[in-house]
Amino acid sequence: MIVFNQIDPDIERMLDITARRQQTFASNIANLDTPGYKAKEVTFQEELSSSMQLASTDSSHLTAPSAASSMQLVETEGTIKPNGNNVDLEHEMSEMTKNGLQYVMLAQFMNSAVKSLRYAITDGTKG
Repeated sequence: MIVFNQIDPDIERMLDITARRQQTFASNIANLDTPGYKAKEVTFQEELSSSMQLASTDSSHLTAPSAASSMQLVETEGTIKPNGNNVDLEHEMSEMTKNGLQYVMLAQFMNSAVKSLRYAITDGTKG
């Protein structure tokens, strides 16, 4: 049970981040031809990786910032089109696909953890 309590908040935080990134990619794609629109991205890598390093050194450091507080929306650099827009459709679609796969992997991991817990609770008699 202790293992699940330590894993769940991190996986939940990562699911929140990937969901927010997916929304941002969709917004960028929706504004592909909007004059002056600057593509945005969710930044969280630095805080997430530092919290994961802390967690690996000492289990008492598992109190990383919440996903909402650690995510920031920033404008991306890129080639500016004549209308002032810098959305690169190929890049956005590629990143959106990669992010979607990460979300599915995290959701499957959570599902597996819940199934294992359910199996342990029922003592393996009911699967």
